[in-house]
Amino acid sequence: MNENNLVSIQQYAVKHKMSTFAVIKQINAGHLKTVKKDDQDYILDESIPQTPPSALLPQPVKKVEEEGKTADVDYEAKFHELLSKYIDLQEKYTRLIEEKYDAKK
Repeated sequence: MNENNLVSIQQYAVKHKMSTFAVIKQINAGHLKTVKKDDQDYILDESIPQTPPSALLPQPVKKVEEEGKTADVDYEAKFHELLSKYIDLQEKYTRLIEEKYDAKK
C-alpha cells in the first residue's frame, strides 16, 4: 500500500465532484476501500498512479538531444536571449502607447 494513494473523504469528494455524504454512502456500501490511520479513515484511491519513492525525488538536469548529439543547455544564455526580446517588445509597446497618447493631443 502506497501512502500517496490515501486520500481523506473530503479530498475524494472534491476530486470526484461528489458530496461527502455520497462518499460516506459508498464507503458504507463497501464500494470504496478505507484504511484507518492516525484515528482517521482514509480512502484507498486507485486512480492515483503508484510511483516508487525514488521517482518523487528531483532528478538532475539532463542533457538535451539536438540533431542526434547531446549538448548541455546554457540556461543563463537562454535567459538573457529571452530577456533582450522582452525588453525590445516592451520598448515597442511603450512607443506605441506614446504615439497613441500624442495623437490624442
